Amino acid sequence: MGSQKYAGWRRPESTGLIPGLSTGMSMAAVGAMALAIGSAYLFHSMTGAITILAVAALLIGPSMIRLRGTSAGDYFLSWLRSLPIRRRMAHRYRTGLFAHIPGGHARLPGLASPIILDRLFDPATGDDIGALVNPIHRTVTIIMDTSAIGRATQPETTTNAQVAGWGEFIRRAGEFGDVAGIAVVTDTVPETGARYNVEIDKRRHQAAPALVLDLMDDRTSDLATDRIRYTQRIAVTFRYSSGHFRSGIESVARRLEELTDAAAGAGLSATFATAGEIIAFTHAAFNPAAGPMLDEAMAATGDPGITWEDAGPSYHSDEHSYYLHDSGKSFTSRAWEFPVQPIEDDVLAQLLAPTYRAPYKRVTLIYRPYRPQDAVETTDSDYRDAFAAVQRRRRGLVDAKQQMRYDDIAATREDLAEGHGLTRVGTLVTVTVPIGASGLDETAFIRAAGIAASIKIAPCYSDQAAMFLTGLGIGVYPDMDETDMTDILSA
Repeated sequence: MGSQKYAGWRRPESTGLIPGLSTGMSMAAVGAMALAIGSAYLFHSMTGAITILAVAALLIGPSMIRLRGTSAGDYFLSWLRSLPIRRRMAHRYRTGLFAHIPGGHARLPGLASPIILDRLFDPATGDDIGALVNPIHRTVTIIMDTSAIGRATQPETTTNAQVAGWGEFIRRAGEFGDVAGIAVVTDTVPETGARYNVEIDKRRHQAAPALVLDLMDDRTSDLATDRIRYTQRIAVTFRYSSGHFRSGIESVARRLEELTDAAAGAGLSATFATAGEIIAFTHAAFNPAAGPMLDEAMAATGDPGITWEDAGPSYHSDEHSYYLHDSGKSFTSRAWEFPVQPIEDDVLAQLLAPTYRAPYKRVTLIYRPYRPQDAVETTDSDYRDAFAAVQRRRRGLVDAKQQMRYDDIAATREDLAEGHGLTRVGTLVTVTVPIGASGLDETAFIRAAGIAASIKIAPCYSDQAAMFLTGLGIGVYPDMDETDMTDILSA
């Protein structure tokens, strides 16, 4: 029996009246043509007609040019919308001891709005867990540390049930319309061995025989030799409507048990990250050299020894094709084309797996669930557009691509009627290398792994710092004000 295939990837698009243009741009093109004709025949002004057509071509033409899945017009509009932010330099500032910000903290870079680390009470366990609050955008983000259960040896039917369970997790998280986004982060870093050292030191006894102590010491060094640590976490960002963010934290606390149960249905064992754990992985991303120190502190006391104000970099520089920070140089790429054919559940295995070709690697899947009402309205609009496209004929024949699109959207409408959800999804891949390294081999490996996963990956040029921060999974998303590109991950 072959493995199950999964489908359903579709990039929202509008065919419009003119091929290559959306409905709005098609109407603008028709309007410009009407104005040009009116200028030529009613006002007898060929100069005016030519001017109108030239301006229309200049404004509308870039929408027909697609660069790595995004039209040139969208790039221009994103740049235009972010111009006021960049002019006042609200998207970046220098941090560290000599920063312009009083206090000399290593705060997170490039934020036009603050992120506060607070705590909320987990009613199920009675513990305090970390909560990242953005009071400007009114969001609260909680982070779940996860591990898969029995993936390697389980039967195919169980895998199918877990895949369906993950879809149910997304649906249940977004069914009330209060989830701004879900980031699934897979991190791989070289093992430091600090956690093993702390654990074995706790178990040592000086009265033990010398041979036993020597064996324990040898085992400690072996555990950290040529190993790559593999961790996964899920960051769920909730919106809160009004009032102080404390009320938003309280409303999120009431949904923690629901999230844990939904994760279990997807075959994931989940625990909520503490404030110390959030600080540790955030600072380790900016300063990989501090990894051993953070590991040792967390294993010994559960406290990283630094505060949230010092979790960012003490130095950073946002370059065109890479991002420099404390002890690393990072290259962040985005997926701009997803598979159109049915895929298997392990399609991302090579991209996610630990590898010595790119030991510091972070893969982030970002889900943006539609509100139920928005999902229906969006799908109905796409359905009407696809139906109109199918009715058009080319030499008496139906466009096969438009027919396939129509059939796909019709199936999506049926799924929504049965209670399924609709979500946008995007992928960010970040590799970190030493500051003096070129990163060419690591980025080439990522592109090759993307091809194996049936996705196309392109660098996030001129937006490296913002996308690095987005890929951390701390409640920052590409359409927030602190990023230079808008909706670049929508798919």
